[in-house]
Amino acid sequence: MKTITLACDNIIATAATQVRAELNKDMIEQYTEDIKTGAIMPPIDVFAEEGSEAYFMADGFHRHRSAINAGEIEIECNLHVGGLHEALVFALGANSKHGMRRTNADKVNAVKLALKDPVLSKLTQQEIADVCCVHINTVQRVATKFADTPKVDGTEENSEGESEENTPENNRPTKAEPTQNEIERWELRHALALIKAFPYGGEDSTKLHLEPADIEDLEYVSGWCAHGVLAHNNGARND
Repeated sequence: MKTITLACDNIIATAATQVRAELNKDMIEQYTEDIKTGAIMPPIDVFAEEGSEAYFMADGFHRHRSAINAGEIEIECNLHVGGLHEALVFALGANSKHGMRRTNADKVNAVKLALKDPVLSKLTQQEIADVCCVHINTVQRVATKFADTPKVDGTEENSEGESEENTPENNRPTKAEPTQNEIERWELRHALALIKAFPYGGEDSTKLHLEPADIEDLEYVSGWCAHGVLAHNNGARND
């Protein structure tokens, strides 16, 4: 990877690598104002094959749009080697650790894009979950929801490709799938368990040789946890 400057208009900001369900207009407006007043944004991430001038956006859609709105002609980019597929793989998990946190709709959209990709769709559901940085239950729910619908004549194919009548006997109740809220709580508990199991306390952080990006993540987690506890306590007092 190397950092270069590219013309904003030369970057392919295609929907094929836009993992978020939609861009946040408020964030774009804020970024635009920040750029106009001299703020320096982190480089966006783009992919291009060796010798190619087709630069596919992988991460930084909000920053790219804001730069254009602010009248910027060029933008700083982290250039990675690869094409559209590599850009998509990078994009699928890009905002799981930085930037505006992903909504449930963003996570679902990431899984949908992965399932539509001719290469990623051949992976196991757990592998897709790992690429998209989501829980496997999210992949299972999206795969089930967007699978082929039953035949209009009231029959469905069984695992051997044979048709079965869609009758109450064949529609036996199955175990309820976890809701997205339940998945989110599981992910939070799992993340907190990993932090609690970490062998260093705050006083030993110098042993980790933390980079600036690590400090930013720690500050975000600290603020998020403090806000979560405060919101919970306020809610409990109002009950």
